[in-house]
Amino acid sequence: MIRTPRGASTSNPVLRPARGGWIRSFVFAGRGLGLVWRTERNFRVQAAVGWGTLALGWTLRLPAARLAVLVLVAAVVLAAEAMNTALEVAVDLVVKTPHPLAGAAKDLAAGAVLCTSFGALGVGVVLLGPWLFTPARLWFALAAHPVSALVGVVVLGLLVRAATLPLEGRRIA
Repeated sequence: MIRTPRGASTSNPVLRPARGGWIRSFVFAGRGLGLVWRTERNFRVQAAVGWGTLALGWTLRLPAARLAVLVLVAAVVLAAEAMNTALEVAVDLVVKTPHPLAGAAKDLAAGAVLCTSFGALGVGVVLLGPWLFTPARLWFALAAHPVSALVGVVVLGLLVRAATLPLEGRRIA
């Protein structure tokens, strides 16, 4: 919650104290997630990869601790992408003409997303590697639970399709 300094005017909505409590905060956060989902293809692709990884982990019957780490890593990547989008929007709002520092700020934020993505890839390889790089182990895990394997493949396919659908004309003002 942003507090107004003593003597400052509260006519500026940015400086006005927040009203409505934590439920209103969740509404605003939901709006933000909806906005980033509608406007950022990379966010949708990263969400599909995260959900697909979780579906694979569930299909392979990974222990709960490993699944929890996968959830956390996927959330960090999505949060980094949302922050990157927020920074890009803020820079575009302030800088009306191209400026090298504005471009550098955007590039640095995109680089941070790339770092988190590489970190997530490393975590995925470490946690899923024993199953993925041992064909017999993967085969037996999937054969032991064919319904789970089928559900995982269908979910992954649907997520990839949803993530790659073009959402024409959906840009942040």
